[in-house]
Amino acid sequence: MAPKSRRQQSFMKIRPCSSIFTRIALGALLVMTVMASAQLAPSAAQAAQATLTWSAPTTYTDGSSLTSLNGYTVHTGTAPGSYTQHFTVGNLTSYTVSNLNDATKYYFSVSANDVAGNASAPSNEVAFTTPAPPPPAALYTLTASAGTGGTISPTGSIVVSQGTSQTFKIAPATGYQIAAVTVDGVSVGAVASYTFNNVAANHKIAATFAAAPAPAPAPTPGTTTATWQNQTIAPQTGSFSAIFDLTPSVLNINAIAGFSAVQAAGYTDVAALVRFNPTGTIDVRNGSTYTAKVALPYSAGKSYRLRMQVDVPNHRYDVYVTPAGGTETQIAAAYAFRTEQAAVTALNTFTRNTSTGTLQLQNLSVTSASAPMMSSALWQNRAIAPKTGTFTATFDTIPNAAKIDAITGFSAVAATSYSDVAAVVRFNNSGTIDVRNGSTYAAKVALPYSAGKSYRVRMVINIPYHRYDVYVTPAGGTETQIAAGYAFRTEQAAATALNNISLFAGTGSHQVLNLSLL
Repeated sequence: MAPKSRRQQSFMKIRPCSSIFTRIALGALLVMTVMASAQLAPSAAQAAQATLTWSAPTTYTDGSSLTSLNGYTVHTGTAPGSYTQHFTVGNLTSYTVSNLNDATKYYFSVSANDVAGNASAPSNEVAFTTPAPPPPAALYTLTASAGTGGTISPTGSIVVSQGTSQTFKIAPATGYQIAAVTVDGVSVGAVASYTFNNVAANHKIAATFAAAPAPAPAPTPGTTTATWQNQTIAPQTGSFSAIFDLTPSVLNINAIAGFSAVQAAGYTDVAALVRFNPTGTIDVRNGSTYTAKVALPYSAGKSYRLRMQVDVPNHRYDVYVTPAGGTETQIAAAYAFRTEQAAVTALNTFTRNTSTGTLQLQNLSVTSASAPMMSSALWQNRAIAPKTGTFTATFDTIPNAAKIDAITGFSAVAATSYSDVAAVVRFNNSGTIDVRNGSTYAAKVALPYSAGKSYRVRMVINIPYHRYDVYVTPAGGTETQIAAGYAFRTEQAAATALNNISLFAGTGSHQVLNLSLL
């Protein structure tokens, strides 16, 4: 019989044999019907073992019934018909012979006896060769090392068995980033983990690190003084959106910021403007006078976000103000350009001046208006200037119904499926706004939405780290952060640039307008 694994079972049949018992002492002859099989059941914890089974005899050879069977003796040895071990097993029809040597041929037989002491001759003989033990698994060494500026875990020499797997984790220290990871001298990229699968050889893995680039300095605010300051912008001849932050140095200053057709040298050159006035409120030029829908007070040292929607052909503009941590308030609706600029056809300069105190400017963004995007069951994509660092995207979005399923996001390619979109905001079908976080949608705050209501979304997207924050301001409401440090969609975890804004609606539809990218 061919050797088998110790974790398998082997079966051997003993053929029937006539007159397998002889008369002994005073007893009558016994007839043992047949040994049915010998079964091997190897054990990894000890030497091989063999399990033998047989059927019980029911008659003597003279045909009379056997009613006084007493038991059996199992015989075994390493030569045919020569048995060196004998096991009295009682009235059983199965017995396991244990502690057999590996890779050895054994011979087995069984005899029966009755209560009167009559015994049969040994049954027919079966042979079995115990399997050789499996060779020990080969061992291999995985050697891990890390340069200055980080760690690899586990480190040093790791001994593993053939066919196993081993994962190594690479982590940079504070102020460092992973520069490269090599396996057997070949780069596998700046990965944070690496797994050797089904090991069949020795390997070396090494990690190197480099000083992380210093974070980009915060933009230096422009300080407005009594000298007219002019900043050229792309000429605007249609409708456009301007967003910027202003911080007054003191209360009751007199400072303006706005748009002009020329490098302004006086107030009359500025067509559309916002003023921090000497009475302590923010107002807007409307034709020949300053006024405001709401007398919005300001405080020294506090930042105010200004949003101006300017319609050059019709010489009209709207103005919205959001105090830091506060709610957006509209303070001007369809106000007229300054009287002296009522016929201007283009605005190409951002202008500032203050006669009292100073005014700091940050985060100016001017975006030409484009047709609103409308989602549907077909993917809608619009190209944007490629983004590779950190940027802020701001837009207004309006769901057309309650409990729709519609997304707005940014992708590296013109999206044709959800998996193409890296950073995503969704109107979900449960009636709230959520955000993609790796492999799932989630939100810090379950912010409900309503059909036909406008929501201003602000997304701060860090492409190198594949993370983003999301803030939502319902029309007339307060800005709420619904995502902080959320991960790009899993399929886009390695994206290096975002080049498109992408829309899709599985149910219902929504509009996106007034997109601004900083």
